[in-house]
Amino acid sequence: MNTKMPLPATAAFTRAELVALLLSLLLLALIALPALAGARVRSTRVACANNLRQIGVAALLWGGDHRDRVPWEVPLVEGGTMLHALAVNPWLHFSWLSNELASPVVLLCPSDTGRPAQDFTGDPAMGYLHPNFANRATSYFVAHSRMGLPIGLMIGDRNLGYDNTVSCPNFATAFSLTIWPVSPAFAWNANLHGRAGNIVKFDGQAEQFSNAELRAHIRSMPFDDVNTTTHYISPR
Repeated sequence: MNTKMPLPATAAFTRAELVALLLSLLLLALIALPALAGARVRSTRVACANNLRQIGVAALLWGGDHRDRVPWEVPLVEGGTMLHALAVNPWLHFSWLSNELASPVVLLCPSDTGRPAQDFTGDPAMGYLHPNFANRATSYFVAHSRMGLPIGLMIGDRNLGYDNTVSCPNFATAFSLTIWPVSPAFAWNANLHGRAGNIVKFDGQAEQFSNAELRAHIRSMPFDDVNTTTHYISPR
């Protein structure tokens, strides 16, 4: 005589339990997504700061053979880029560091638009010197302070704005920052790092600044009749 054993009862979600589970998962996603987005912003900003450190080191290494001056502080007749016909382009000054930089890839911030160049040739497919790349593959401004102040801005993220354009012997035209008082227009915009940015000083130190920290740093620079301005040029 065949007898069938009854199947064990299986537990199942009720409709209310399923709705509660889905709501819990949705809540976890809402909590986690902003944190993940914030982590990405921080990671790209750190990567950008690392790029700037490498560029700063390259500039200082180049300066070791030029009386400790960066290319844009050295006249053309001495092998630098000061007064070059293309001096209003940051890519020109960075290209002078090709022997000291491992790759032009570090000249483009991970948060920026555009495509990094792969070498320092004029190859239209991957060369930094070709117009397909050049300033399009550059995320950083170039600056100089009169007297070459160690704490003056040397290079930094391009998302720095200002409201004035003046003539400059290094760059022909440039943005000018009057060190005191510091204009509210001298500030990071949100194009790269959410109204914050990275800079490298002439002493080679890299720092991450909020707008308030940037203005405080500028105000800390010595003020006298000789050193009253900083000039800088941005790629875009």
